[in-house]
Amino acid sequence: MSNLPPGMAEVPEEVKSNVILSTVDFVYNLARSYSLWPMTFGLACCAIEFIVTGTARYDMSRFGMEVARPSPRQADLMIVSGTVTKKMVVPIVRLYNQMAEPRYVISMGACATGGGPFKEGYNVVSGIDKFIPVDVYVPGCPPTPEALIHGFITLHNKIKKQSVRTVPWYRKDYVGQIPIPVLGPDIFSTDPAKMRQIRDINMQRLMASRAAGKVSIAELRHAGDDEVVVIRNTGLAQDMTGWQLHSGQGERRFHFPAGFVLMPDAEVRIHSGPEAEAATPNDLVWTTQRIWRHEGDTATLIDAGGAVVSTFSYGGN
Repeated sequence: MSNLPPGMAEVPEEVKSNVILSTVDFVYNLARSYSLWPMTFGLACCAIEFIVTGTARYDMSRFGMEVARPSPRQADLMIVSGTVTKKMVVPIVRLYNQMAEPRYVISMGACATGGGPFKEGYNVVSGIDKFIPVDVYVPGCPPTPEALIHGFITLHNKIKKQSVRTVPWYRKDYVGQIPIPVLGPDIFSTDPAKMRQIRDINMQRLMASRAAGKVSIAELRHAGDDEVVVIRNTGLAQDMTGWQLHSGQGERRFHFPAGFVLMPDAEVRIHSGPEAEAATPNDLVWTTQRIWRHEGDTATLIDAGGAVVSTFSYGGN
């Protein structure tokens, strides 16, 4: 079995010394993920942690993000770091609209994400995601520089899953401009069309990061008498009710429990064999009989409609 990185393809033996095969998405997203330009933008105490992340001790330039720009027109990453008041949310949305596509947002800290300790205050909004699309949430009050770096890595992984065929910002009919809120007692616009526009933009950007992913069988292995099928979800949350896993040799079928949902970027391990055991919440037990033992045994994942979603052949240990 090949251990190639995601997006890479096997090269024929006769040209291995001269040729490397890849995909446009892999090269394009690799370049984009390590050339993000954050905007020099801070609101409160979280901004100090953002500043420290750029110092020599943490050095976010290791991730290709040292070009922090003072102008939104030269930046593609907004880090909302601090308390968002009703008065400040207006220029935040205006700055977001001035950023170049594709653009991304990190909500840094409890205040930006949900209001934090000031949530009940009359002048603090309960989350910036009500006004602009947020790609990554960094928890904490305030988050440490290490937490923000983890948020950078999470955003990089999200970008690498996107595809130029599905992202909305390259389509002629895409309008990414967010309606600027009207400053008032409740800050929320009551115009149904504007509220629907914000929801649509959020959904388009969410689907862009997940459209290239899917549920698939990632691995089939055994350790002693514990046989494991690993099913991974790189797409949106998937309700597995009615889905089945078939064995190619034994003609056995595993039915997923009703209401079982496989979350994005999660995996479930299905155990079989005499030593089958569900050690974590991500483990399910099929049977105590041996199913996957011989090279060439095939696992097939079938959705609720009877369509084959993924197949995987056991290569032996």
